[in-house]
Amino acid sequence: MKLPNAPIASSIRKVHLVILLVALAMVATTVGCSKNSSAVSSSISASSSLRADAPQAGTSTVEPAAATTKTSSAEKPPVPKLITYKSRDYGVSFVYPWQYSFLNAKTIAQGDAALRPKSDGHDGQITLARIDIPKGFYADSDYESGYFALSLDQDLSQQECDASLVVPKDGKLGTDTINGVEFHWIETDNGGGGRAAKLRQYVTFSNSTCYEFEMGVKTRNEDGLAREVNPDKVLRRLDGILRTVQILPEQGPATAEAESSTEDLEPASHN
Repeated sequence: MKLPNAPIASSIRKVHLVILLVALAMVATTVGCSKNSSAVSSSISASSSLRADAPQAGTSTVEPAAATTKTSSAEKPPVPKLITYKSRDYGVSFVYPWQYSFLNAKTIAQGDAALRPKSDGHDGQITLARIDIPKGFYADSDYESGYFALSLDQDLSQQECDASLVVPKDGKLGTDTINGVEFHWIETDNGGGGRAAKLRQYVTFSNSTCYEFEMGVKTRNEDGLAREVNPDKVLRRLDGILRTVQILPEQGPATAEAESSTEDLEPASHN
């Protein structure tokens, strides 16, 4: 009876061994999958971090450049183009914006009388140049004209030059120094019938010449419906031109001779 039990016990041990091997295989598979999942997860996380730290085309590399451009342009605004008027015959010059219009002596002399500044009361007065602020600067308003005019009179003495300014009632004669030259000046207002004009006149005597500058603002609003322009704001624009006026001192014979001797050594210049 003992002999038949031996094969059964052997079979049971085999079954237990198979079950144990299957269990070990399942444990090994589970551990392997867990390790593989951790490795994949770690790899994705590291890859994402590197991409985030690396510069991206069209984003971080471009935007700072744009910001730098904006900053530099804000720090260095474009310089407006200016034009210099210079009369070598009379030793006077000034600078004005290129958007303003320019009229030369011939155009003023042959044009409408309204182009000429207020007379100094003598026949020797000539107007060399006139600068006008275009109406487009004050569109849809009562602005008619704003101008800066340069005239001179070589027939006047210094006393006559100063006396050419007629001081208005309740007004006074002012003084101003511009680029080392002392000027006398007055301001007058007049108007009526929907029209008004504000003038500032400056004179100085130098090089045996009476230099005369006039700044004027004229408005027209006959029906009273147009937007009104502040004349003082227009005059501030014109005053900016006046501040650039340069009057060269009269040259003595020795200075003129020295310049003549070096004339051929210097490059030609053009007005």
